[in-house]
Amino acid sequence: MKYILSAMLSVVFAIGAISAASARLQLSINVGASTFTCFDGQLGCDQNGGLNNLLVIDQTVDGAFIQVFLAQSQFGDPNTLQLSSSNIKNTTGSPITITLLGSDTNFIAPVEAVRNSASMTFNHAVGSGVSTLKFWADASNTQGANPNNTPGTLLETVSGTPITDPDSFSGSNTAAFTALAPFSMTEGAQFSLIGGGSITGLNLAMQTVIPEPSTWTMGLLGFGLLVIAAGRQRRKSNNFI
Repeated sequence: MKYILSAMLSVVFAIGAISAASARLQLSINVGASTFTCFDGQLGCDQNGGLNNLLVIDQTVDGAFIQVFLAQSQFGDPNTLQLSSSNIKNTTGSPITITLLGSDTNFIAPVEAVRNSASMTFNHAVGSGVSTLKFWADASNTQGANPNNTPGTLLETVSGTPITDPDSFSGSNTAAFTALAPFSMTEGAQFSLIGGGSITGLNLAMQTVIPEPSTWTMGLLGFGLLVIAAGRQRRKSNNFI
């Protein structure tokens, strides 16, 4: 009986390891010394259960409260990767830095460009440091966000500081990227928030499209984000910041 139980546990652990290794859609939330990670379908963290839909609800990571966090991916025409959250709040009395990453593999080639877009609102955040959005694509189809990996070409970097309360931002840009075989996409944000500061209506998206001009724009409340054409640099990055 002891040997049968041991064999059954070995099979369970093996299946779990295979599931984790083969999972594609993944996210990572890092705050200070704490990191929370989840992959599509993982028991205990993914509240959705649907394929290519990863839903995390009421998760606190070292003082950062994430009310709803959703990662989604779609394959084909177009390929898409999307991260969104209803509310991210610094529940401490001190400034913190929150890093969010989402990634998926096996997007369908060929592709010549990726449209990167974002929108969000900062609340009670005046006095916070610089926040940064980044978008990557990898022709070698490497998994990102496990937990802090950002493989491939850095297509876009957008950064700035909230200057009014509230302060909003929305915009998009198309960056050149070529892949003739299955590829991966990774997107993320690093937010600096003072105590009590929050971000609502966060939405980051990547979508394969026909190349078109940049349309990054400031929100009506003037969130001071500056676009850096990181695609021109054509450099690779293995770390988020």
